[in-house]
Amino acid sequence: MTDEQKSIRQTNNLETDKLERIIPDKHQRDTFQRLLEHLDSDTAAMVALKGHLVIEAKITSAIEKFVFHPEYVDDARLAFAQKLAFARSLSLDEEKNSMWELLSRLNRLRNTLSHSLDDARRAGAMNAIKDAYRNERNGRLEDWEEANETSLLLSVVSLCLGFLDGFEQEVERFREHVSLMDKIVNPHRRPAATDGPQP
Repeated sequence: MTDEQKSIRQTNNLETDKLERIIPDKHQRDTFQRLLEHLDSDTAAMVALKGHLVIEAKITSAIEKFVFHPEYVDDARLAFAQKLAFARSLSLDEEKNSMWELLSRLNRLRNTLSHSLDDARRAGAMNAIKDAYRNERNGRLEDWEEANETSLLLSVVSLCLGFLDGFEQEVERFREHVSLMDKIVNPHRRPAATDGPQP
């Protein structure tokens, strides 16, 4: 257990009288206690949120490999959904792959977790992910995936990262061909030779 987790656990165990002295207003105290309940106990949400970050970095990396001047991609301030649509539009063979829908549903869950504590909205987003993931698994989930949100989300994130790794490789191959054509069509862009013949 990290020091941060220990600190959160200690805060969660504050005695009521101590908490009343720190936060005299009952409404504010109840809100604070609700926050503490969410901080310590929601591993599934952490998997979804952190997994989403890693997936977004993977999508951004693929987009930046495709374009000629990746330094301008950040300036566009693209949201995840826009990056996802952009990446899908770059795909030569996989633009109709149902994995794009699973990625979109993971984004919806992330948005639900980031903007709402409503259990019904979360359950709806989780069921949508479960349905899309089940589709990717030919209609079957492992018992441990069916029974546990955290395990399910770890499996979903892992599958998404594997798909995006293949997509990124597709982008790299395409980029190699474009670079080869560029050398032939635009020889003026080649760096000047310093010593010996150019390759």
